[in-house]
Amino acid sequence: MKRTLLLSSFMIAAALIMFQCSEKSDKKVEEAQESIKDDIKVQKDKVVRDLTTLRDEINERLDKVSAKLDKASDNSKADLEDAKKGLMAERDKVEKKLDEIDKSSEDKWDDIQQSARNTADEVKVEFERMKANIKEKLDKE
Repeated sequence: MKRTLLLSSFMIAAALIMFQCSEKSDKKVEEAQESIKDDIKVQKDKVVRDLTTLRDEINERLDKVSAKLDKASDNSKADLEDAKKGLMAERDKVEKKLDEIDKSSEDKWDDIQQSARNTADEVKVEFERMKANIKEKLDKE
């Protein structure tokens, strides 16, 4: 009888300990998941900010090119039209990535984040090249 009572007490104590450990583990898992969600939101916000800034810079340059295009001579009009098309294509790439980010799930964030950063880097390099080229063409006017 004492042995059964002792064994029963031990089983109950073990069950209580396991239950408490399980609650603590569940809480830690939940906290970790919330932390990951918060980190993803911060990362998304930063990437969106960077891409939005890049898009705004491209739009400003498009406005300048469009204003010069109206006054340009026939010789430089074709060059400015090409520059405008190039800027619009780069802006479209940025807007497409912004749309992907907006529609992205947390599960796919790593892939989308890397892709968005790659696109931003590529567009920045191309935009800088185009700005220098456009400036040269505008200076000739």
